[in-house]
Amino acid sequence: MPYIIMPINSLPRHRVTQSNPPSEKTLLKYTYLSVFLALFCLPAFAQERWQSDVYITQSFIKIALEREYKETKHPKLVRWEKPITVYVESDTGDSQLQLDLLTTQMRHLAYISGMPIHFTKQAKGAGILVIFTQYKNVEDKVRQYIGNPDKIRKALNEAVCLGNFRLNQRHEITRGTIIIPVDYAREKARLLDCVVEEITQLLGLPNDSDEVFPSVFNDHSIDTYLSPLDYILLKALYSPYLKPGMTVKQVKAAFPNVLKELHQSGDIEHALQRVQIHSLRRYVGD
Repeated sequence: MPYIIMPINSLPRHRVTQSNPPSEKTLLKYTYLSVFLALFCLPAFAQERWQSDVYITQSFIKIALEREYKETKHPKLVRWEKPITVYVESDTGDSQLQLDLLTTQMRHLAYISGMPIHFTKQAKGAGILVIFTQYKNVEDKVRQYIGNPDKIRKALNEAVCLGNFRLNQRHEITRGTIIIPVDYAREKARLLDCVVEEITQLLGLPNDSDEVFPSVFNDHSIDTYLSPLDYILLKALYSPYLKPGMTVKQVKAAFPNVLKELHQSGDIEHALQRVQIHSLRRYVGD
């Protein structure tokens, strides 16, 4: 079965580089907070660029239908069609913290996408395997849960953490694996990024793009948590107007109906508020 690799690159985002002087990090944090508050306080009729139909459509095509580390001439839409079961394994300390972060993020994704997500104590038959480990064990975990490490050597060399998913012939996601080296992710100040981005990508938004902002799928963004645009993209992905296996042309043809539905539900206009419901940001008090 085909599989897609989705690494989080070791190139740090502006907000999290530990080598930055504290004053720069503090300034960046408060700059982002000011922007966030300014957006939150905008009147109801004001629209941001990421709320425009054209920008949402372009962003969806880039994130849902393009591929990183795997060139695809004829990309197809992929997503889960059956309820997702999640198995968690940890051979590092703070396993309860890891489980709490993961549970919160999974609940958030279930709320946004509408996909049922449940945890299981059995690795066999689980839809998603989440492996918290140490950096020295990553290659062994790849070999155990994904396959030959040499086939994804570029991703291994560049990634802080990585994930992959497998598809059936109908382009439905049937299996996923996420490997997070906790010690290395913490060293790079990327543990939360790994939990948020890798798991979100595993639902069917596998690409990164510097042209999509604000978004966790932008490696130069300051976002650790799902942005309002990410909320909209997830809502769109699991719209009944889209189906696994759709081509870019088919997605573009169906997308006006997707947008109409999102406008009618208020998900575009109120994305800034709704993305916070059940969010990891609220859980950690950030």
